[in-house]
Amino acid sequence: MLPWNKMFPFPKDYMKQDIFKQTDVENWMSKAMQGKLPPNPQTFGSTDFFAQSFDLLRSAQAKRNKKKKPAFEAKVFETHEEVYVRFPVASEEQLSQIKTSHNTTTLFIDNIPTPGSKQSIPLPCMVKGNSSKAKYQDGVVEIRIQKETSIPLTKVPIEIIKPKPKK
Repeated sequence: MLPWNKMFPFPKDYMKQDIFKQTDVENWMSKAMQGKLPPNPQTFGSTDFFAQSFDLLRSAQAKRNKKKKPAFEAKVFETHEEVYVRFPVASEEQLSQIKTSHNTTTLFIDNIPTPGSKQSIPLPCMVKGNSSKAKYQDGVVEIRIQKETSIPLTKVPIEIIKPKPKK
């Protein structure tokens, strides 16, 4: 007797039985896949799996692009002492309508890219409240905000609760 036969987890009689019949497996798979695939492979205009996949991907991307609002991109980066936020502005007339504000974690910009729209830009770290400066040059607004260097700590006391003795 070869040693690997002893290590095989199933008895020989078990392997001789025909446990999985092909019709059972086909029925099980058809029940599992029911409603997951289109009933007719010609639905997407091709029987090729990859062509169908690309058709689905293109249609999903087209739907997503239709829902997108006007593009606004702000570049955020930080140095050791400051956080910089830069974003393009179409004209100096639009610049007069823009309103900016920030809290310790987020920068808010109103009326860009269109009047009435609002942007929130998460900042990479905590910043100081009254330390921001903004400038406009060559169609780009640059906002500089100083980082918060002293983060306040609050001590949290732990209350010890002892169980009551049983009577």
